Amino acid sequence: MKKLVFSFFLFITVTSAQTVELYTQKEDILSSFKQYQLKKNFLSLDENCSKDYIPYNLNLNNLLTTKEKKLFNDTAYLQVFMLGTVLFLYTLPPSITKWEEDPEDTRTIWEKWRDHVKEGPVWDEDEFAINYIGHPVSGAWYYMIAREDGYTPFESFVYSFCLSTFFWEYGYEAFAEIPSIQDLIFTPGIGAFMGEGFWYLQNMLDANGGMIWGSKTLGNISYFFLNPIKRITDSMDHFFDLSVTFRYQVYQPHIISHISPLLQQRDYVPQSYGFMLDIQF
Repeated sequence: MKKLVFSFFLFITVTSAQTVELYTQKEDILSSFKQYQLKKNFLSLDENCSKDYIPYNLNLNNLLTTKEKKLFNDTAYLQVFMLGTVLFLYTLPPSITKWEEDPEDTRTIWEKWRDHVKEGPVWDEDEFAINYIGHPVSGAWYYMIAREDGYTPFESFVYSFCLSTFFWEYGYEAFAEIPSIQDLIFTPGIGAFMGEGFWYLQNMLDANGGMIWGSKTLGNISYFFLNPIKRITDSMDHFFDLSVTFRYQVYQPHIISHISPLLQQRDYVPQSYGFMLDIQF
């Protein structure tokens, strides 16, 4: 299968400085000369020439356990589901979502997100069914993702809390409205209790051979509604067969690696740090 690689790299350059105390005038002169030569060589480097840099990679995926890799992949696919949910909510009338657009509002979407985050959280006026049924059910489904990947009830609660708080309330939804106090509390809170109930029912279904009243079809339908997000992410994983790799990288000028003795006496050693996300399919 042909592989396409999309790399998103955040590249930040930092400069470190170190003062070295010398004990003799001779050493001071020698060190200054070496520092001068080092700076001169740095200035001669072509910043756009990749061969001048040696990457030191740390594949963070290799540090993950099997269940952590499963949860990482599920979370990556979940972002597609969340974005789809946002687009669906935008199609609903403002009377339901309370996402009303002011035609005189000239702020960019990023400025709206920033202002909403600063102003929140607030007590919202959403419908009862949305605040106290819809959001807790979403929290239960988040909880079930981690539970099915092998995590404990407490770990699954923490996962549900992180998704509902940082990815949804202060993430996608904050582009449209101020974060809600009810959603921050009830989505992971009630959702954890509901999720553990779903987990218990799913185990009962497993013990019964995945059938309800002797019907495999009813069993499959029940499996889906007990943990629909997990079923969707698993289907996406099977269909797209994506390989997601998250790496931490340090780039250092090629000349530095060949003048290691001078590293103890340096005042101009730039390094570049960043994260790279590779998606292959």
